[in-house]
Amino acid sequence: MSRRLLDRCVAVLVFGTALLLYSSTVAPTVAFWDTGEFIASAHTLQVNHPPGAPLYLLIAHLASLLVPAEDVALAVNVVSVVCSAGAVLLAHLIIVRLVRRWRDGTPEVYDWVRELPALGGGAVGALAFAATDSFWFNAVEAEVYALAAFLTALACWLTLAWSAAVDDEAVQADGTWATLSAHRYLVLVAFVFGLAIGVHLLSLLAFFFVGVVVYGTVVEREEWSVKKRWGVRAVAGGVIGISFLALYPGIVKGVPQLIDAVGAPLLVLVGGIGAIGTLLVVTARWNWPLAHLATLCVAAVLVGYSTYALVPLRSATDPPIDIGDPETTEAFVSYLNRAQYGSTPLLSGYTFNDETGRVPRRGESTLFPRRHSSDPSHWRVYEQYDSDWAFFWDYQVGHMYGRYLMWNFAGKSSDTQNAPAWTGIPALDASTQPVNGTLRTPSEKKSRNAYYLLPLLLGLFGAVYHFWRDERSALAVLALFLTTGLGIVLYLNQTPMQPRPRDYSFVANFFAVGLWVGIGAAGLLESLRTGLRKLRIQAPSVRAAGGVGLTVLLFAVPGQMLSENYDDHDRSGRYAARDMAYNMLTSVAEDSILFTYGDNDTYPLWYLQNVEGVRPDVRVVNLSLLGTPWYAKQLKRPANESAPVPMSLSDEQIEQLRYRRWSPREVQFPVQSKELFANQPELQTAVTETHSLEQPMAWRLRGRSVQGDQRMLSIADQVVYNILRTNAENGWERPVYFSVTTPANTHLNLEPYFQLEGLAHRVVPIRDEDAGGRVVPGLTDARFADFRLTNLDDPDVYYGDTARGTLGAHYRIWPTRAARSLAEQGHVNRARQLLDRFTEQVPFQTIPADSSIRLQVADAYRVAKASDRAKAIAQTTEPLVLDDLRTASGKRQIAQALQSIGTLRSLYRRTGARTALARFDAEVRPLVNDLPMRVSPETRRSFGLPGRDTAS
Repeated sequence: MSRRLLDRCVAVLVFGTALLLYSSTVAPTVAFWDTGEFIASAHTLQVNHPPGAPLYLLIAHLASLLVPAEDVALAVNVVSVVCSAGAVLLAHLIIVRLVRRWRDGTPEVYDWVRELPALGGGAVGALAFAATDSFWFNAVEAEVYALAAFLTALACWLTLAWSAAVDDEAVQADGTWATLSAHRYLVLVAFVFGLAIGVHLLSLLAFFFVGVVVYGTVVEREEWSVKKRWGVRAVAGGVIGISFLALYPGIVKGVPQLIDAVGAPLLVLVGGIGAIGTLLVVTARWNWPLAHLATLCVAAVLVGYSTYALVPLRSATDPPIDIGDPETTEAFVSYLNRAQYGSTPLLSGYTFNDETGRVPRRGESTLFPRRHSSDPSHWRVYEQYDSDWAFFWDYQVGHMYGRYLMWNFAGKSSDTQNAPAWTGIPALDASTQPVNGTLRTPSEKKSRNAYYLLPLLLGLFGAVYHFWRDERSALAVLALFLTTGLGIVLYLNQTPMQPRPRDYSFVANFFAVGLWVGIGAAGLLESLRTGLRKLRIQAPSVRAAGGVGLTVLLFAVPGQMLSENYDDHDRSGRYAARDMAYNMLTSVAEDSILFTYGDNDTYPLWYLQNVEGVRPDVRVVNLSLLGTPWYAKQLKRPANESAPVPMSLSDEQIEQLRYRRWSPREVQFPVQSKELFANQPELQTAVTETHSLEQPMAWRLRGRSVQGDQRMLSIADQVVYNILRTNAENGWERPVYFSVTTPANTHLNLEPYFQLEGLAHRVVPIRDEDAGGRVVPGLTDARFADFRLTNLDDPDVYYGDTARGTLGAHYRIWPTRAARSLAEQGHVNRARQLLDRFTEQVPFQTIPADSSIRLQVADAYRVAKASDRAKAIAQTTEPLVLDDLRTASGKRQIAQALQSIGTLRSLYRRTGARTALARFDAEVRPLVNDLPMRVSPETRRSFGLPGRDTAS
């Protein structure tokens, strides 16, 4: 078999394996986090969050045009599948090239055993990378990281192809290096970097790999002394760093800033094209090949960068999703700089003062500020670290990078955000179990993956072996590893209490480790072949040993990773995000305004409205964005089939809004019953003898608590208040809702006027003191009746931590509160039907809930006169309650556990379960008696606990 055919066969096999793997586990629809925004933005070419991803949107848009609306999400997800499989293929090709760099030339026809180290190592490393936790997660959903990884790998592979071509052509060209045709690869690399800007800026870090390879190929010589070699390398490192700054931020941010400074985009465009064209002509005529090549590369970067023209062009059409409104050059620069997210200090700035316990807003700045956040909630975390240096190493490097590295190459204890590594080796994992907690549901059990450190050890061996065999190319991989690992840690300067794991930021770093895994496998196979030949083992035995060795490596590393990760990366049956978005949209009345807060209760709604056309009449207003002037102004124009949001603030007034000091006071909205019922006729059934309309609606607006007794209204609070007041003055023309996911401090103290309707609270001028929102029979339960709950009762479908936490809370708390209120109002059958549906279609066995929520469900069944169901749930909750007490640390956790015990005992008493109560008390009493803190008789009585000697 020829070398070319053998190479192609193995490459096709690796690509096909990755493609099959991702295709079988791809998400069929929208997922949580950013995917809803990306799919919606791509389908109709809208403007997603800064700094944008125009190239990704163009590719995804093309894919979305090929399918009907209901399959758009799947089509865009498949873009990630194909790109990820392409990145795996390139990883294989890169490993093969790196291994063959230290191999002697061979004839055209090959013995497969001779090619085993390179091809086998490439397959092991690429498939191991394919099966890594973070990369696989991004490979099956609509995210930019799959395409970014592909472009990163493509830039690295093209650079190695250039290096090989230069080596061949330089000999033939007799030293005329600068004019070699191989340099077309470098121009193509530059074009890839330009394209990468339109996907994700992390891809640009491959520049350091490119720079080291170029230096090693062009500059460094074998005859140099060690001192000279490392001296020149240090200088080269500085040059590479300066060159990177020319690319970013030089080109990436410099071009928009130039346009903004000149104020004439067309003039800058024409002038730029003319300047580059002139340089190309001059450098060609004057025979300056290096300058000509550099100019070509700059031109290629700019051509790739031109995809960003999509952003202001589409923003100018005022699409429904228009984040940042970057249609002017000033707004476009702000968009690229991610100004709405604030700035992060890198080399100098203010940092946490250990004496005052806060971060000062003025004064003397310090070097390397790591504890820089002005959020008081972060200060409590900063107090736990002695210095910025300790925070940097322990939290930013250890917790927010090293732990993710271990997740991917050692193992993962669970899918919870702060889960530690899990190797599967009892001696190493002994301290992890108490931290991780108990894994109860099938999804929780699937989330624990152990690789026994094999990928990590093979990667470490590969790094050492690589430096031994080819120091120059090893330095290139090391540069990629350091810049995409420690470099990102330094740049992000992350604050504590992140809302989600950030492991996706380090995918390129895991790609570098995957290369070393493959080189390690190649090193073992090569050592095995060399060793057997030294022992004069016959060729057939060498072939057999090589085949066995490769098989063992494939099964021990990528095989183990694939078998462990498959069940918790298979999203083929997951519809949770789409269903929750549908349920939230259908919870509200026609032409409503729905206030939402975070990504997961906003982006899936945008997807349904913009792609599948579900409830386009509802105006989704994201409270997290409402503090930005551009977003508040956008609400004043129509979107989809929704009319403008009622607002009396002018654009100038919106621009002038600032945080406002506030003294608690009574405020009121006008209420005219005739207009109210004409616009919202369903509210007529909500008015009863005990719950009448307030005319006007008056309540005490306390504002947000800040330091001490000070209170304030945020910009978003002021806009929400204006929307509510303007709507009331217009006769309550639009129903206004807060989603149940919005935090209490965004509600303007309106909770007594909340009416629960599905997953939303409607603001109504009817006062009720129920903290969970007033329940209206025939209206509240009707909203829940239309909910979609696809596959939530299927134990074979994996639900990650985000889905389990979101669904486990909101599909339990609100139906349970509604059912309890219905039962208390005498609608027992309705209450039972509501409880039965959610306990059967969202069972605790698949979607877990903590002991507090389970006890709320059980007590609602008791109120609905279904004592048997109440006792059954109470009995299955016993192990959780007891475990809460056993693992409680600190007075607060102990108090919560004791309260749950008291609630459970009360349930047993009220349902007449005396035998169960006695048995439970027998288990509880010794645990309470052995607590590190003494539980007094008064505390026992207040919590409803059993006495020390006898059950009570």
